[in-house]
Amino acid sequence: MNYLKKWWLTICFVSLTVLLTAIIIIPHSTTSRKALTELAHEIMLNISSYTLDKSESYLRPAENAAELTRFLADSNIVSSDNYQNMIRYFSEQLSLYHQLSGIYYGTTKGEFFMVTRSDNKVKNGLLSKTILFENGERKTTMTWTTAENKVLQSDLMPLDKYDPRKRPWFIEALMTNDVIWTEPYIFFTSQKPGISTASPVYDENGKLQGVVGVDITIAELSTFLNTLTIGQSGKAFIVDTNGNVVAFPDLEALKQTTQNNKIRLSKINELSDEICQKAYKSLSVHPDQIPQKPVFTTFEHHGARYNAVFTPFKNSHWPWIIGLYIPEDDYLGDIKKDYRLSVMTAALAILLSGLIGWVVARKLNAAKENAVAANHAKSQFLAVMSHEIRTPMNVILGTTDLLKDSHPRDDQKKYIKLLDDAGEGLLALINDILDMSKVEAGLLDLESIDFNPSKIMRQSCSVFEHSASQKGIELACRVDGKLPGLVQGDPVRVKQILLNLIGNAVKFTDTGGVYVQAGYKQLTNNNVELKFEIQDTGPGIPKDRQHAIFEHFTQADSSITREYQGTGLGLSISKKLCDMMNGKITVSSSPGSGSTFTFTITMKEVKDSHTKAEKFKNLPEDRTLPRKVLLIEDNKSNRLLFKHFISDSPHIMKCASNGEEGIEIYKEFQPDIIFMDIEMPVMDGYKATEEIRDWERIIGLSPVPIIALSAHAIKGTAEAAREAGCTSYMTKPITKLQFLERIERDSQLNNKNHY
Repeated sequence: MNYLKKWWLTICFVSLTVLLTAIIIIPHSTTSRKALTELAHEIMLNISSYTLDKSESYLRPAENAAELTRFLADSNIVSSDNYQNMIRYFSEQLSLYHQLSGIYYGTTKGEFFMVTRSDNKVKNGLLSKTILFENGERKTTMTWTTAENKVLQSDLMPLDKYDPRKRPWFIEALMTNDVIWTEPYIFFTSQKPGISTASPVYDENGKLQGVVGVDITIAELSTFLNTLTIGQSGKAFIVDTNGNVVAFPDLEALKQTTQNNKIRLSKINELSDEICQKAYKSLSVHPDQIPQKPVFTTFEHHGARYNAVFTPFKNSHWPWIIGLYIPEDDYLGDIKKDYRLSVMTAALAILLSGLIGWVVARKLNAAKENAVAANHAKSQFLAVMSHEIRTPMNVILGTTDLLKDSHPRDDQKKYIKLLDDAGEGLLALINDILDMSKVEAGLLDLESIDFNPSKIMRQSCSVFEHSASQKGIELACRVDGKLPGLVQGDPVRVKQILLNLIGNAVKFTDTGGVYVQAGYKQLTNNNVELKFEIQDTGPGIPKDRQHAIFEHFTQADSSITREYQGTGLGLSISKKLCDMMNGKITVSSSPGSGSTFTFTITMKEVKDSHTKAEKFKNLPEDRTLPRKVLLIEDNKSNRLLFKHFISDSPHIMKCASNGEEGIEIYKEFQPDIIFMDIEMPVMDGYKATEEIRDWERIIGLSPVPIIALSAHAIKGTAEAAREAGCTSYMTKPITKLQFLERIERDSQLNNKNHY
C-alpha cells in the first residue's frame, strides 16, 4: 500500500495522467458533509427566494383590491339608492380581475349587496345577493347570471338571516377606520382559500354609511407549489403566524370540516403529512413571531435526516412564512453509496488515463445535470457556482503554465499541450456560459475605468496575428488618428467583443484577409460613439440566417460547430454587451462575398485624454524592480501555485492563510503590493482590507495597492471590494503572466521605497 502511494505521488508530478487524477481525487476526498450541506442550503435558499417572488406576484392583485376598496369608499358608486348600477359595476370588476372572488357592500342599516363567482348554475357564472328593507320588511334576493350578465335564475330567500354588520370584516373595518386585510380563510361560495380587504364608507358630511369589501382567492399559491421540483422528494408550504396552512401542494388538504359542517383552513398539526409537521416544529419560534431573515433547521423522520429553510414574506401585509424541506439523502445518498467505488475508479485511472477521462466526464456531466435540475428555478445559481468552478481552474491552468517552464521531455510536452488546450477550452466555455447567465439574470457588472481604445484594438488584433499567418491570410488593423486617447468604460468587455468578432473572422476565412478599423463620432456631454468594423473575405452568411446568429447556441450552419468547434454563444454575448454599453452590433454579408460586422458603443471621453494617454504610454516597460509581495489566501493549493509563479522573479513573497494572520505579517513586512482573497475563514478579505486601511491612516502611511482576488462572478463583488478599500479586482483563474504583470503595474502606484 505504501509502495502504491509513493508510486502515485511520483507520477502526479511527472505525468499528465496522474495530474488529472489528482485534480479529481483531492477535491472529492476533502469534500465534507458540511460543504455539501452548505451547497444544499444555497440551492434551497434560491428555490425559496424564487417561491417568495412568485408568491408575492400572485398576491399583487390583493394590493389592487385594496386600491379598489379605497376607490369605492371615496366614490359615489356604492349606494343603496341605485344598487342596480352598483351590482353592474361589481360584475364588471370581476370580469377584469380573475383573482377577485367577490365584491360586496354592507350598510349600517343591515342592507347588503354582493356579486361573487359561482359555478352552481353555469361555469364561470356569477351570483348576486341583495338584502333590502322596503316598508320595514326585509327582502333577500339571490340571482344567478352568466359572465355576460344573462339572468339564469332569481329566487327570494325569506329565511335568510345574514347581517353584514355582524361579520368580522365589517366590524374590523369600523374599528380601524381604514382599509384592512383579513387573515386567510375558506370562501363559503367557492370553497377555496382566500383573503378579504374592506374599507368604511362615509357620505359627504362624514357620516358612516357602511363598509365595502373585496375577496381575493389565493388558491393559485397551492397550484404553484404543486409544480415545484425540490430534489427527489422535497416539498414547500406556506403558513401564517397562527399555524394556519395558507398554501400546500395538495389543495384539498387545506380544508378542514368543523363540527357544524363549516369548512376552515387546516392547522399545520392537522395535516396528514407528518414531515411537514416536523419541519414546522423544527422552526421553534413563538407563533406570533416572524423571523426577519431565512432560517435553516434540521430534523429527523423515520431515521432519515432532513434540512429545512423558512423564509418570511417581504410585504408586512402578509405575515406568512414559506417552509421548504428536502431529505439529506437527496443530495448525499449517492455520494455515501458510491464513495468507495469512486476512490477505486480514481486509483484505476492512474493506469487507464483514457478510461478515467471518460468516466470523470460522465460524472461531471451528471453532476451538472443534477445541479441544473435541482435549481432550474434560479438561473442566478449558475453565476454563484463560478466561485467553485474557477478556484480549481486556477490551479489547473496555473500548474499547466508552470509545467511548460519545467523543461519537460518531448512526450510530456504532448500531454501538457493536451491539458493546456482542454483547460483553455473549458475555461472559454465556462466564461461564455457564465457571461450569458449573468447578462440574462442582470448580474453582469460593467467597470468604469480609463483606457485607450486604440491600444485595446491593437492588442486584440495581435492575439490572432500568428493564426492568420499560419493560414496564409492578411490581418490588417487601422485606427482613426483622431480616436480619443482615453475613454471611460469597461476595457475587458470591449476587448471581449473584439476578440469574438476578430476570432470568428480569422477562423472562417481561408483566403484573402481580415481587416479591422475603428472610428468615432462626437456626442453631447463629453460622450463619444466608438465604431469598430471587422471585415473578412470568408464564405459569407445567407440573409435569412443573419438574424439567427445572434441567438444562443446558434451558428449560420450547424456543420460549422463540428468543423470549427465553439458554443455558438460568442455573438449572442457580444450583442448583449453592446446593448449594455448603449450601442448595437450589425452584420452585412452575402454568400461568397465575405462578411462585415460593425458594432458601436457609447463611452465618456476623458478630458486631456491625449496627455494622459501619452503619460501611460511613456511609463517604463521591461523594467522589473524587486518588489515585496504579500499573498493572503486560505487555499493551500493556490498559495503553492503563486509561490511557483514568483519563484524565478526578483520579487519576495510572504503568505498568510487568513485575514488576521495577513494583517500581522503586513505590519512587519511592509509589502509593496498585497493580493487579498475575498472569502477566508477567521477574517475575510473585506474586513482585513478595512483594518489595513485604518492602520495606514493612524500611522500616516501611503495606501499600499491591495488587489482583491475572487472566483465569484456575482453582481456587486467588485464594488464591495472597492468599498472595503481594495485598489483593484482580479477574477480567478489567474495565469503566471497576469500575476507578474499586476505586480509590476500596480506596485508602481505605491510611493514607498523599494528594498
